[in-house]
Amino acid sequence: MLEAWYPSRARLKRVRDDGWYVVCRLKQKRRFNGQAVRQHRRHPYWAERGWRSGGLKVLVVRPGKKYDATNRLTLAAAEVRRLDRLRSQSEEVSRVCQDQLALTGCQARSERAQLHHVVCGLIACCILERERHQCGLSVYKLKRQLSLQGRSLALPALERLR
Repeated sequence: MLEAWYPSRARLKRVRDDGWYVVCRLKQKRRFNGQAVRQHRRHPYWAERGWRSGGLKVLVVRPGKKYDATNRLTLAAAEVRRLDRLRSQSEEVSRVCQDQLALTGCQARSERAQLHHVVCGLIACCILERERHQCGLSVYKLKRQLSLQGRSLALPALERLR
């Protein structure tokens, strides 16, 4: 599981109790081995196993200015950093779906209509991602290009769907 929010004790315990693992970002003032994680070690690159408040055993990795933590103690520091990059990518997809594709703006009352809205939004997200990779653009640049050129520029992926 890749966690996007700063972890609370209750959330981490729930994940642990369900048998999942989490990779998350820690705030600098979160407790690690009885003190704020920013005061634990001054060196910018380190990894150490220890205890979060509430008796949760974690592996904390500091790759520069950030602090990443996981409850899967067997992971190497490089693997934690790799999973953190995946977490960042999943947050970006979530942000695009919410902000650019209006997935949170559905006004439908029925569960079926809301599900239809989400599925259509996710299909649109997949189409945009494919076009974005083929054009070498960011999602925001592609959206701007599409809105400026309007209907005169049809996405090839949409044409194939017709």
